[in-house]
This record gives sequence, structure tokens and C-alpha cells, in this order.
Amino acid sequence: MRLIARLVTISLATMSLASAAGCSQNPADVRDYRLKRGDAFVAAGKTSEAIIEFKAAVQADGKSGPAHQKLAAAYLQVNDFQNGFSEYVRAADLLPDNLEAQLQAAGVLLMAGQFEDAQARAEKALRIDPKNVPARIVKGNALAGLKRLDLAITEVESAIQTDPKYGLSYTSLGALQRANGDTTTAEATFKRAIQTDPTKAGPHLALANLYWAMGKRVDAENAFLSAVKAEPRDLMANRALATFYLSSGRTADAEAPLKTLAADSPDFGSLTLADYYSRTGRIAEARVVLRKLADRPDTAAVANLRLASLLLYERDQPGAKKLVDDVLRSNPTHGEALVARAKLEVLEGGLDTAAATLRSAITSNPSLADAHFVLGNIQAVKHQSEDAIASYREALRVNPSFAPAMIELARQLMASKPQEAVLYARSASRALPNYAEGILILARAELASGNPKGAEEPLKRLAAAFPKAFDVQAELGRMLQGLGRTTEARAAFERALAGDPSQVTALTALTLSDLEQKKTAAARARVDAAAAAAPKNAALQIGVGRLYAAMGDNAAAEKSARSALASDANNLEAYELLALVFIKQNRIPEATTEFERLAEKQPKSVANQTSVGMLYQIQGKFDQAKAAYERALTLDARAPVVANNLAQLYVDRNENLEVALQLAQTAKAGLPNTHQVDDTLGWICYKKGLAAQAVSSMKAAVNAQPENAVYLYHLGAAYALNKDKANARQALEKALKLQPNFQGADDARKILTSLN
Repeated sequence: MRLIARLVTISLATMSLASAAGCSQNPADVRDYRLKRGDAFVAAGKTSEAIIEFKAAVQADGKSGPAHQKLAAAYLQVNDFQNGFSEYVRAADLLPDNLEAQLQAAGVLLMAGQFEDAQARAEKALRIDPKNVPARIVKGNALAGLKRLDLAITEVESAIQTDPKYGLSYTSLGALQRANGDTTTAEATFKRAIQTDPTKAGPHLALANLYWAMGKRVDAENAFLSAVKAEPRDLMANRALATFYLSSGRTADAEAPLKTLAADSPDFGSLTLADYYSRTGRIAEARVVLRKLADRPDTAAVANLRLASLLLYERDQPGAKKLVDDVLRSNPTHGEALVARAKLEVLEGGLDTAAATLRSAITSNPSLADAHFVLGNIQAVKHQSEDAIASYREALRVNPSFAPAMIELARQLMASKPQEAVLYARSASRALPNYAEGILILARAELASGNPKGAEEPLKRLAAAFPKAFDVQAELGRMLQGLGRTTEARAAFERALAGDPSQVTALTALTLSDLEQKKTAAARARVDAAAAAAPKNAALQIGVGRLYAAMGDNAAAEKSARSALASDANNLEAYELLALVFIKQNRIPEATTEFERLAEKQPKSVANQTSVGMLYQIQGKFDQAKAAYERALTLDARAPVVANNLAQLYVDRNENLEVALQLAQTAKAGLPNTHQVDDTLGWICYKKGLAAQAVSSMKAAVNAQPENAVYLYHLGAAYALNKDKANARQALEKALKLQPNFQGADDARKILTSLN
């Protein structure tokens, strides 16, 4: 009997649910029922549950504008702006004559930076109500976004004339005046907005931000406090006040507004408060806040990922991994969780595994800047510089204000594009003015670009703040050296090396200085001591190897390069050092092998493929050289050195002269003042029978190197082709006099004979 009763109970419960949810198949009934339930969840503060109900209402009746509006508002409550914005726009499409719907769509389009669409929606609202002040304000702001400030100001002034008591109009007008550079008028307008409606936080915030931008920090603080006093529970006011205190270094003062934010915005506000506790070392308090969030379905994932970060901070890697895996078990494509897993895999030494995980994260969410950034870090560690640069650029495309990506991109660009590195480093320094590593990268970029004066201010700041930072002392030495203050520079280098015997920059500078002053024994002793002190330090061994090479000890240089490779098998600088040592010893086949290894490890490097081609060309292995140059041109079709060398190879073999001419012209465009290119281009023109062009190019080459016998021979041949016997004879005779047996001398004599 108990079994039968149980079945009956289940049946009754099922019937009850069916009638409540609407046994009726009428979509309107289902929609209304779902909307009612959603409204109840909103009232109870259960936004995630409300979203489920509103989505069901939209599924039941996709043409219901009010259902889309409610769903949009719920999405915005959980900071899902993308879905929220699209739902407001959909609602406006369905409710073309609804003023509120058009204003909501105009507002979100303005926030999304879609200024033309925002303007169009505002104009729709004005057609419904020509005197609507909010619509005029949105239209004015949209025009400002379209860089039409005069029209924007006129539009907002019209709103003020329509309703002089509407305080938001003055706030918007002040913002436009500020954007137009008129801070004095903007300040007066913001004060008028406050007088019009002192109970609203917005005008106070606008005035506070103006003062902050003008450097009036006391006035800014008072205005922020006035905003909070006007509306004590206003989320924007409390968030702005907390940000002001944090940026001013007044960390303790930020706690009160952050607590208010957390109380009134349990998801975003609580996460912000937890982050605050984490940054200030109050880990236990951060954990309490996050555990509460982890119990809520809508914030569980993000809270658990932050808890995992706290566990990593406490070096509990297994605990962190479990939390991350729990998030991925529920959502295998969760982008932030995949990035967190990749970071754990890096700690475990699995760089390739981590890179694969990050690519999965990027596939599921291409706009995840952190995924591109961490992938770039892995590529940088593996010496895949071009790939790292591409990843950092992508991180910045997704998030243009991502300062860590700017810093790392500047680091990667320093050797090849120092001026561009300076631009990124300066941007990072503006975004993170007190971040020491960013300041140091800026100084290094300035030095790399040949601007020691630009490095002076950041290095002095660092030296004052970190007097025992020996890398700073080394860079200070480079800066002073660049300014010609050699005595001070040497003192800085000596401080750096005394504090850190493996400081490569200081070691190199002091050693080269000793060699210049003929203090060979002291230089050698210093380098030997450094090499012996840290045999497994790859960067130091490379620096030591270069110094041995400078002293002419190729055997010691080779030993150091091999020590570096033993510690870091992927270190490209070590391979390059080894190859250069072989070249100095005329061990060209071995040098070629090393550069081929470099090219294999860095397949996108034009420089490495070019070096391989040149080494093969030196050995007379023209087919291999041609293949290497062609590979380089697939990477950069306008690489001028490659284009010149391949063109030279073709003309020397008297083949593909039309292609050779195109390549030489490409080289000329990239290297317009290079005599080797002029010679190549001139000789191709000669072979193609273009006498006048040949003479013009060869004259430029000879003007640059008037004692070059080969250039004189080529110029003489071009003159002979152009029927200018006198100049041809003069150039050819000079060539043979300078060097009787240069390559082509026999042909020069034949041309001379033909001139008689």
C-alpha cells in the first residue's frame, strides 16, 4: 500500500506542476507565467533564476518586446553586457513606437561605442516625443562619439532649453565642454548641474573626475565624497571613490566604499572586495567572501577560480588544480578556467601542454586577452620571438589597455624595432606608473633606440627606490656611458657587478673598457671568474662567450656557447654565438649547421634563413642558397637583403633575369642608399641590355666605393654597352690596376680589347 500511495503522490505532484506551468499550449499563457516567475526571482535577488524564466518567456513568444526588455535588464544585472545589449536592441525592434524601448536601445548602443546606431535610435525616440530630454542627451553624446562636438554641444543645449531643471543635461554638456578642451566652462556647468539637482550622484562624479584629471586631488576627493553623500548606495559613486583611494595609495580608505559596493552588488561588488582583500594580504577575509560566492550557481565558477589563485599563493598546487578541474567539469570550454589550467601546467613544466590548452581557450573565446598573453609568455620562454610578438599584439587588439602585454611586447621588439618598443613601453608606463619592471623596460627601450637622455628619468627613479637593484645599476651605467659620463658609468657598472657577479651588462661593459685600455690581463681574469662562477647560467655563458670571442679566444668562446646550450637547448643566442665563432675560424660548414638549427627552431625568422642562404652561397652551394632565400621570401616578400642576394645569385648564374630585376627593384625600395644593391641592380640591367639604367646604378655603387675593382669593372662594361668608350676604358683600366686578378678580370680585358 505504501508503494501505491507513493505513486499516487508523484502523479498528483506532476499534475499540479502541469497545470501551474500551463497545461494550456497557448504561448501567451506560457510567456505570462514565465514572466511572473521571473519577476518574483528578481524581487528575491535571484537574478540567475530570473534569467532562466525570462529566456523561457522569450522562447514561448519571441515577438514579445517586454519579455526581451526584462531579459536584457537581468543580463545587465549579472554584467553580461553582450547579451543584455542585444536583447534591448531586439526589444526596440519589436516595439518601434515605444519611447522607453528606443531610449534603452540608444543607451546601450552608446555604451557599446556604436555611435551611428545610437544616434538613429535617439532620433526614433525624438520622433515619438520631440521634447524628450534624455533622447537629446543620448543623441548629443552619440554625435560626440562621431567627433562632431559642435553639433553635440548644440543638441545638449537644446535639451537644457527644453527642460532647464533636468540636471543630467548640464552634466552631459559639461562632459562635452571638457572633451572640447574647455575645462573652465565645464567646471561651471558641472556646478550648475549640482545646483539643479544636488541629490543625484552623477554631477558630483563628473566634477570629481574633472578635478582628478586636472590634478586637484583634494577637490576631487571632496567631490567624490559629495557624490556618496548624495546617494549613499549608488554603486558608481562608491566604486569611483574606492578607485580614487586605491590609485592614491590610500588603501585602507578604499575598504568602506568597497563594502558598500559588495552589499548592494553581491556578485561584482563582492568579487571586487575579495580582490581588494587579496591584494592587501588579507587572504582569510578574501576567502570568506569568495566561499559565499562559490555557493551561488551564477558566481560559483569565477569564485572558485579566485580561490584557486589564493591556493596557488599559498603553494597548494593540488588544491588549486582540483578547483580549476571542478569548474571545467561543469563547463569544459570555460575560457578563464582553461587559462588557469594552462598556468598550472606551466608550473608543472608542461609548456607544450599549456600552449595547447591556451589554444583551446582561444578557440572557445577569441576575445580572452589573458589567454593570448600567457601563450605569448610561453612562446617567449621557448625563444619563439615572432610568435610571441603576434600573441602579445593579439592580446592588445582584444584589450588595448592591457599594460602587461605592452611591457612584454616592448621587451620582444627591443632588438629588432626599438622605436616601436619605446612606444609600447611608454604606454605601459602611463597605465602602470609605479610598476618597476615596466619602468625598467622603458629605460632599456630608450637605450636600445639610441636615446640615453630618455632613459635618464626612469632610471633615476628606479635607482632612488631600489638602490640595491643591480640590474638597475647596470642600466644606469649604460645610460651614463651614452651621455659620455664615463667615470660615473664605470662606478655604476662596478656597483652592479659587486652585488651580482653574474650581471652580464656590467661584466661586458667593464671588460670592453679594460680591453680598450690594453688591460688584457685584468679583463681576462674578470671573464674567467664569471665563467667559472655560474657554468649553468645560459645568459651569463653567452655574454662570457662573446667576450672571449672579442679577445680572440675562439676555443673558450665555443666552450661557453656549448655550456649555454647544455643549460638551455633552445637558446637561439647560444646557437648564433656558436655559428659566429665557426665563421671566425672559417669553419663554414659547421657554421651553416648551427644556423640551420637556428632556422629550424625559429621557422618564422627571416634573419636565420638569410644567414643559411649566405653561408651556402659562400660555399658555392647555389641550389641550397636559392632554397633558403626563397623560404625567407615566403616569410617576408619585401625583405631587401634577401631580395638582393637572390637577385645577385640569379644574375651570376645568368638565369631568371626578369625575376632578378624585380627582386633587385624590391631591394632598392627597401635599401635605397646601399651600394651592394646598386651594383646588383646595375649588373642585371647590363645583362638585360638596359645600358642607360645600368650606367646610372653602377655610378651610384662606384661613388660609394670608388676603389672597388668589381664595381669599376661593372661600370666599365655598362659604359661600353652604352657606346661611351672613353669612360668605359677609364673605369676598366682603373679596375685592373687596383686588382689585376679580381673575379671578372679576364672579361674586363676582353671588353678593353674590343674598345680599340
